[in-house]
Amino acid sequence: MDSDDTKEKVQKLGFLIFESVMAFAYIAFGYVLLFTPLLNDRIQGGLRIGLGVILGLYGLFRVYQAYRKITLKNE
Repeated sequence: MDSDDTKEKVQKLGFLIFESVMAFAYIAFGYVLLFTPLLNDRIQGGLRIGLGVILGLYGLFRVYQAYRKITLKNE
């Protein structure tokens, strides 16, 4: 029984780490779209701005969700 409980905790921690990394990846890609000239020739201006804003906001939302999971878990 104890082994199953430990396995479940490790899986939850791994998923939380994955969620956090992906959230920061969304924010980073949104930043790249908005503030760097790397994709200027591939994506048009309006679409770049729209995607950058959406990805940045979604990344912030995912960071908030991960933070809530951590704080609720510790209470």
